[in-house]
This record gives sequence, C-alpha cells and structure tokens, in this order.
Amino acid sequence: MNLGLIRLRHFRNHTDTTIRFAPGTNVLLGQNGEGKTNIVEAVSYLGLTKSFYAANDAVACQLGAESFEIEGIILSDGGIEHHMRVAYSREQGEKVCTVNHARPESLSSVVGRFPVVILSPENSAITFGGPADRRRFMDMVLSQLSRLYLDDILEYRRAIRQRNRILGEIKVTGARHTSELEPWTLNIIKYGSRIIYRRLSFVRDFKNPLSDSYEKITGAEEVPGVSLTTVDGLDSEPSVEKIELRMSEKIDEVCGDEFRRGVSLVGPHRDDLALTLNGKNLQRYASQGQHKTMLIALKMAEFALMREQRNEVPIFILDDVFSELDEQRSRNLIGVIRDCGQTISTTTEESRFHGAIEWNSQNKKFSVSNGVCTET
Repeated sequence: MNLGLIRLRHFRNHTDTTIRFAPGTNVLLGQNGEGKTNIVEAVSYLGLTKSFYAANDAVACQLGAESFEIEGIILSDGGIEHHMRVAYSREQGEKVCTVNHARPESLSSVVGRFPVVILSPENSAITFGGPADRRRFMDMVLSQLSRLYLDDILEYRRAIRQRNRILGEIKVTGARHTSELEPWTLNIIKYGSRIIYRRLSFVRDFKNPLSDSYEKITGAEEVPGVSLTTVDGLDSEPSVEKIELRMSEKIDEVCGDEFRRGVSLVGPHRDDLALTLNGKNLQRYASQGQHKTMLIALKMAEFALMREQRNEVPIFILDDVFSELDEQRSRNLIGVIRDCGQTISTTTEESRFHGAIEWNSQNKKFSVSNGVCTET
C-alpha cells in the first residue's frame, strides 16, 4: 500500500501543505518543532482515524483555526486508488471521516482498512510502562488485523463499564444486585474469552518475527521473548469454550472480593504482555539501550506480521527514531526499512542516510521548516 499524496489544512503548524510521497523511502528533514512529526501524525489519522501523538483532536487545530482537514490518496497493493478525508470542527466537537467520498458506518469500521505501523518515542511505554500500555499495543495491532476483534473490544469495554458501575453500587450499599449483574457477567465472559483467544494466537504468531527483527537490528545473540499473562489455569492452546469455562470459574471464585472492592477482577482487562530478554524480565533487568532495541524490534515484528496476515503492506512510520540509536544500529535499521515498502521517517540528522539511500523517484527527502514542506 502506498500513500501517494497527503494534504494538511490548518493542522498543527501547517496552514496548507501538500506532499507527494515516493513509493519507497521518504525522509522528512528539519529541526525540532518545525512540523515533521505533524506530517506523520496526519498520516496516522488516515490509517487509524486518530492521532498517535495526542488524545484530543482539538489540540491538532492550528492556532487560531476552528477546524482542520486531512486528505490522502492511497493506492492499494491491488492497484485500487482510494480517497480518504478526515476533518474535525472545534465548534461542533465532531470528527468526520469519508472514504471515497462516502461516510463509513462508524470511525471504527475504517481502522485497519489502510494499515499503518508507527514507531515513535511516544511508544516507549510499551517497554517501560505498565500492563495497560502493552494491552494497548496488542489491541492496536489486532484491531488493524481483525474488525471482529475491534468489535469485541468495544463490546467488552462497554460490559466492563456497566459491570463495574453495579459492583461499585454493591460496595457502597451492600445490596447484592446479582440479577442486574448477571447479564454483564455473561457478556464479559463471552467477549473476554474471544479476546483472550485472539491474544494468545497473536503471541504465538509474534514470537518468530520478534526474534528475527531483534537479530537484524543488533546482530547479537540476545534472545527476546514474549508471552501473555492472562487468566490462570488455561491449556497451552485453549479453545474459546475452555477460556469461557475458566473465566466463569474464576469469577465465581473471586465474587466476594469483587463485591468488597467494587471492580471486576477477572478478564482480559487485566492481561499483560510479558517481555523478556535472555529469559529475564525486560522491565527489571534491561538497560535503556536494550529497551530501545526491543521497542524497535516489536514494531518491526508488528510490520512483518501485518504484512503477512493482511496481504497488504502497511505504511511504516518512523518518527525521530534514529537519534535514539548508535550509528551501527541506525545503519542496520535503514537496511531493514529499505525492504519494507513505503516508509516515512523524520529526523534531524540527514547524515544517517548518507550512502545508504539513493534519492530518486523511488526514494525522496523533504525539508520541513516552520510548517512548510519542500522536496529537496
């Protein structure tokens, strides 16, 4: 898949910027604060309908503007051209998305249609942060791979909110409204078991791409590992039905604790993606350099898995990654991304690409200064 053209209007510090990308390596050059990351943030809106950088759409409006608009022309690997538009109005507090000039049934239905993989310092919480950050990573990958998974996640979150509301009332009043609680319990078992099943499958599929990616970056003998910490007592490859049964058993076991604490204690909202290096817990024992390398390997493995399972090569965004790496690992990474289809990188250091990329119709570099982007 290729993003042939993108246009930003009143987005961050870009008043009206149009960029025609090459199908291979694209590099956005410029000092910090000039608008490089704003461009790749706009690309994330086309793939995910939201920013990878900010939780609030309103902050992406240019200072003094009441709205922003992003348009893209995307060419699928099958040769089909698509027009994508995302617009946000601060006054109406509404975000509108159109695909080929028609509004989809929902914003979530667009996620995964134009797959994108984003590697940014903003992702550092995947390795440094808590379980919620790693669950978010899994959910983003799986939501782009499967619309059904995204639907299950949305239904599960709704069920957990309602169940926790009732448990909170039980904690305060002491009255056990089990009849009101039961339908939401059944829903978290139904949707939660399917989510856990898909996450377990994801981890199995992810192990080899992760090992391969880590080795390509470092050339070292360090061995990365990944596993899912979830509901205990499951087989190594359980069916959805077995997960349902085990979730039901666990909920029965902890129901007293749930009533006392006022929250749901069983389900995929408590999962963690456990990361290891040479068999040791990454969070406890890894150096900063190893954390950075693991993050890059995770994102490269995400790209490889998505390319394999979607039969559509994602757009690979690398935002301010090379300044985090030594020269050798930068060279290794550039060597890898040359074979990744279309990539869009931001950097302050053009020298990292000297001798590694030949600039032509397949590979382009751009200068970004004060919200203006120029091909160089």
